[in-house]
Amino acid sequence: MQINHQKKSKLLTRRSFYLLGGLFFINSFFVNFDFANAKSVRIKKAELLSKKIFNELFIIVSQDSSENSKQKSLLNLFDRYADVPIIARAVLGSPWRQLNQNERSSFINAFRKYLAKKYTAQFSEFLGAEMLIEKSRDSGGKAGIMVETRLLMPGSAPIKVGWQVSDASGTFKMIDIKIEGVSLLTTERGEIRNQYSKEGNSIKKLIDSLLNY
Repeated sequence: MQINHQKKSKLLTRRSFYLLGGLFFINSFFVNFDFANAKSVRIKKAELLSKKIFNELFIIVSQDSSENSKQKSLLNLFDRYADVPIIARAVLGSPWRQLNQNERSSFINAFRKYLAKKYTAQFSEFLGAEMLIEKSRDSGGKAGIMVETRLLMPGSAPIKVGWQVSDASGTFKMIDIKIEGVSLLTTERGEIRNQYSKEGNSIKKLIDSLLNY
């Protein structure tokens, strides 16, 4: 009887081990599935936003209207789909911390108008292009998701464009565009800080120069 009892105990222990192992496997499967599914949803949202931005850019540059009208349309697009305050803060860098609230608001407003004026002509290069999404990478952090696309250009070589999308502010918005590996944010960081230095580190003069671009 003692031997049978020991055998039963070992059998129960083994069964318990298998049962716990099975439950752990099932639980891990659903946790991993939920994580992968959540990540997939984030990527889909980022890709959808990238498509929206490109489609509206295409409409803007295709308009038979004045440059001023196109700039206003681009400004509206930035307000809806780009995290301009985040971009402006990143571009200005350490001087941002020294600004009061009014100066920050004035700089953001001047910067968004400067972007609209500058990039209306540059985005006109996308005229007639078709966008294909190649792959997307989710960093899981503030950097967000990089949606890598290829623009098929009529009569010329394709252009690689990466759309950096982040939900750090609560909703998915664009924080950078990389054209053939060249970052808009990095480029503007160099230009704005150089201009700030030229203006004697005066935020008021920098704002005036951006408004008069």
